[in-house]
Amino acid sequence: MRKPKDWGQSCPNPECTHYRRMQQGNVSAIATYLTQSGKRRIFRCHTCVTHFAETRETVFFDLRTSEEKVMMALKMLLVRVDLTGISFVLGVTEETVLAWLRRAAHQAEEINCHLLRALPVTQVQLDEMWNFIERKHACETDAAGESLPDGEDGRQWVWISFAPEFRVMIAAVVGPRTLDTAKEVVAATKARVAGIPAFFSDGFTCYLAALIAAFHVVTTFARTGKRGRPRKPRCEPHPDLVYGQLVKQKKR
Repeated sequence: MRKPKDWGQSCPNPECTHYRRMQQGNVSAIATYLTQSGKRRIFRCHTCVTHFAETRETVFFDLRTSEEKVMMALKMLLVRVDLTGISFVLGVTEETVLAWLRRAAHQAEEINCHLLRALPVTQVQLDEMWNFIERKHACETDAAGESLPDGEDGRQWVWISFAPEFRVMIAAVVGPRTLDTAKEVVAATKARVAGIPAFFSDGFTCYLAALIAAFHVVTTFARTGKRGRPRKPRCEPHPDLVYGQLVKQKKR
């Protein structure tokens, strides 16, 4: 039997002292089981006596379909093959393909959370783009350009924050064109960058409020001893926050 440290597996038990620590000599293979893609191993952690499968915490865990078919479906989605075409070629239902896609999206999100941390970026571009889904109605927005809460114009907005110097998409959020969604994408960006980079966006008014909500300092005022209500604390933009807008205008 190969040495335990050569299996390249870590203990998945959060309460174990060797949790997610590689090549500690605490994991060994104890059994195998047969899947559509061949034999897979079952491991045991000798520290906490936890048993786990080789495919645990992967897209393929507990699937009866071969790994090759799942990968083919995901690759076809990447090249924009529609669900009907994928279902016809692979002989599966559209619901099954969507279930695989959700599994892959969950794993991709965990990988991004692990890798995208304390990014040393100096510039971040904020942008949003839209597309019609199901319905095509007249544009339903208010005077500031925000989507109405009960709007049914069928538009789905994709918000992104992008670091041009590294060509890295820091965060992506799908939601209506509102202040709350702008705060969500800025908060996700803040959690993945180091310090306060310079932000740039189009002329959408909600970005400024969202940036101040994420990067700010609170100024408090001491009591003066005079009659009347004391001054309330004031929320001000952080001194290191730099924000620029590029406003596009069409010639008529």
